[in-house]
Amino acid sequence: MRDIQPHDKLEFFKPKPPDPRVVERWKARLEVLSNPDGYVLHSTLALTNTKIFYFPEVRDSVKTFLAHLLPSFVLKLEGDFQKSGFIFFHAHLLLPPVSEVRPFLTALEWSGARVVQPKYRGEVLPDPFSLLPPDRGPTNLLEYALSIPDLKALKNLVNFRDSTISTLKSTPDLARYLAKTTYQGGLRPVIEHNV
Repeated sequence: MRDIQPHDKLEFFKPKPPDPRVVERWKARLEVLSNPDGYVLHSTLALTNTKIFYFPEVRDSVKTFLAHLLPSFVLKLEGDFQKSGFIFFHAHLLLPPVSEVRPFLTALEWSGARVVQPKYRGEVLPDPFSLLPPDRGPTNLLEYALSIPDLKALKNLVNFRDSTISTLKSTPDLARYLAKTTYQGGLRPVIEHNV
């Protein structure tokens, strides 16, 4: 008889309409993270394993790592069924458009994440890097390269080449989308820092 592993206990299902209380929490989070124009920075991190879904120590180490690099963030874990039958395990990383996030986003891009510009109601959203204040960091190219963080600690968890960086518009539609539940893994699907 084989041992039951924690990931065998995960349950996935079609999302139900979100709980209005959860939608209100997301509206409040988005308000804190967005700039005066209502934009929030976003990265979809494609996950290569599911340990963060059910191991608290993995979750804590990821939170500590990100908190060291970012002033504030919200990480929402999801497992979405695809039409092909594949489950896309990913995390939505939401960030404020402030200069302190530039080195992290640059490191993501240098690691292979694509910069994309989604549309919202027919409007192409701005390039995420265009929302950041001008870089006043090192003027020397070597110093600049050294200021970019090393993301090796995430390499066993994230497939950077399948990840994206974008801008999202803080709207009730976005709050409802983020409030949906796509799995029950025993742990809360949201990780927050300074929000």
